[in-house]
Amino acid sequence: MELEAQVKQHEDKLKQHDKEISRLNDLSLEMQKSMNEGLARVDESNRFLREQNTRQSEQNAQILTEVLNLNKEEEEHRHELRVIDKTNMWKMILGIGGSAGVVFAFVMELIKILGGR
Repeated sequence: MELEAQVKQHEDKLKQHDKEISRLNDLSLEMQKSMNEGLARVDESNRFLREQNTRQSEQNAQILTEVLNLNKEEEEHRHELRVIDKTNMWKMILGIGGSAGVVFAFVMELIKILGGR
């Protein structure tokens, strides 16, 4: 009898272990499913961030190009202003010289007219 009781007790323990193994297996599957869902969300988030980073890089490149173009245009404008400034200076010098020559010629003619009387 004692052997039968031990066998029965052993069978009960085996059933209990099988239930525990089954419960742990279910828990492990649930954890794996949860991890897979989490990894899928992380992958989707990474994909979104990569796309956003790519767009940001493209925008940064466009901004840099525009800034460089504006700097180039500004430098060209400054150069044009310097050329215009120098041209205007020479025009002013020649205009003053020409005006002085006309005034001098007028005064000389006036002296001739007044001196010849």
